[in-house]
Amino acid sequence: MEKWFKTLSIKELSTWINNFDNSTLNKFLDNQPTEEDIKTAKKILKNKRAYLKRQIMEDTHISFN
Repeated sequence: MEKWFKTLSIKELSTWINNFDNSTLNKFLDNQPTEEDIKTAKKILKNKRAYLKRQIMEDTHISFN
């Protein structure tokens, strides 16, 4: 699942986590994600957000004219 998580956008991954973390939806699914899957998804989301933040900070230039 880790490979699949990495293909998702930040918004998609965040939505997936919100849908499955502490959800009653898991009771109705035969192939429900494990706690480890959710932890992995959260870790990848954190890394994606940190990467995006770094990219924004690198691309931000302050110019005084």
